[in-house]
Amino acid sequence: MVFLIKENRTFDHMFGRFPGADGATTGLTCDGRRVPLRPAANFLHGPLHSFEGGLRAINGGRMNCFSELGGGEDLWAYVQYRPQDIPSYWAYARRYALADRFFSSTYGPTGIEHLFTIAATSDRFTDHERERPPGQFGTNGIPREYCGDRTERAWSFRILDAAERTHAYRLEDDARVEELRDRYWYLRWPCIDVTILPDLLEEREISWRYYLGDNEYVHTIDWIRHARTGPMRRRVVDDAEILRDLERGSLPAVSWLIPDREFSEHPSVSGMCQGENWTVEVVNALMRSTAWRHTALVITWDDFGGFYDHVPPPHIDLFGLGPRVPAIVISPWVRPGLVYHETLEFSSVLKLIETIWDLPSLTQRDRRSRDMLDLFDFEQRPVPRLLRTTRDCDSA
Repeated sequence: MVFLIKENRTFDHMFGRFPGADGATTGLTCDGRRVPLRPAANFLHGPLHSFEGGLRAINGGRMNCFSELGGGEDLWAYVQYRPQDIPSYWAYARRYALADRFFSSTYGPTGIEHLFTIAATSDRFTDHERERPPGQFGTNGIPREYCGDRTERAWSFRILDAAERTHAYRLEDDARVEELRDRYWYLRWPCIDVTILPDLLEEREISWRYYLGDNEYVHTIDWIRHARTGPMRRRVVDDAEILRDLERGSLPAVSWLIPDREFSEHPSVSGMCQGENWTVEVVNALMRSTAWRHTALVITWDDFGGFYDHVPPPHIDLFGLGPRVPAIVISPWVRPGLVYHETLEFSSVLKLIETIWDLPSLTQRDRRSRDMLDLFDFEQRPVPRLLRTTRDCDSA
């Protein structure tokens, strides 16, 4: 299992025109207009995509207030790639499987979403560190140190009783964000000690690695006290190591893969073409390796990035689900050409890993998630490799 996580895109933004998928080519604005999703550029402005931003955009399931997220007058959120703009992603989706009801686990942003990718929870956190004055960082001189900086604070839900949870849930349904924040959120040190999937893998002596590029937005292990300072830290390695492990035939049983920021597809920081080229190089290396016949690769994007999507996410608890994100499943054993319409989220990938290796659930989230096994047919003729070439991004 390889869990590849990129950044800040929605399903309609990338695959709204995909045949057989539940996509849209227009979007609703908060003032009641229906506008076309304009062609997206390689580099884009990124609208607001915080926890609050997700609640505002979803607007109680009306999916019409993405225009309130920054760049509203310029409709930054209402842009969409065509097939020729992301040809390899579309090629993978056509040959392998595309999930069109794969939702982000929470309303955003990146760091909180990534907690769900290893723990199936954010332990009540809703956002990154509190904004500091320009140029002022924590005691170590840099932001987002989490367990490494006792002065750092991030927004979190308080521990709520049943009545408070019910009331907060209604506030979310009504998108009453200010009242929700003032009544139920507080600032808390973002250092926690929940059980994470690597703990379960370690107990069973199942090999794993967390391949992490130079990306200031993602320091997921640094949230987890025992993982940050204990022996598991040795399994957090540079993202380039996955290419060497594939060449050596030493890919572990379970891998997380997060690229350098410049290839993450984070708007304004990473071009879509540059990010797709990086993905192509990784997928080609996987397909040429001895691991290919035994591997499933799930490619997804960690939050909605502020971009438009028309499908209301199921409201299953105080943390989400958030807006849809794309998910492509690549494997010789995936049902070829499948557009999968059942509800999934990041915890579903954890559930798949837990099912394959007979591991217990971490939280209610992964316990009630689908395990994704119905995307596969292990008796079929293996789906052939699809080796792609990278593109010239100067003309993108």
